Amino acid sequence: MIYGDLCDRNMSKFIKMIDKLRIMPVINGGNSFIQPVNARDLGKAFFTVLMSPIESDGDAYDLSGERPIRMIDAFRLISKELNKKTVFISVPLSLGVLMVRVIKTLTLGRIDYIERVQRMGEDRNYSHGAANSDFGYNPMTFEKGIQIEVQEYLEKKRN
Repeated sequence: MIYGDLCDRNMSKFIKMIDKLRIMPVINGGNSFIQPVNARDLGKAFFTVLMSPIESDGDAYDLSGERPIRMIDAFRLISKELNKKTVFISVPLSLGVLMVRVIKTLTLGRIDYIERVQRMGEDRNYSHGAANSDFGYNPMTFEKGIQIEVQEYLEKKRN
């Protein structure tokens, strides 16, 4: 899950939703783990590897965010950065999937969020330990990254 720009299709969507909604549904209480990685960290990692004298041809690395975070905690951080008082309502995964299936049917398939809702119930966290030990990969905290993105969002919104 890459974020860090208002054009990303991840955190920027959540920022907009939390900004607009006072009550926001979250799948299974938002207890699934994510480990979003800021695009700036990916750029630094690619540059480091390309400029490194260490042979890394054929090596593959997971480049994840600093640490796993529960979705609900990520949403709360966004809400805090937006200075919003958002109420998060837990929705069981099965009910969430049923709701988006109904929406898909009513829109004749034009709106299909089934896979997105299902992914919100999955843990998506990956260790970047090998990248850290091989070339010093050290991503920024989610708190810092989301603060930057929310500030960009608020600036764009003002203009």
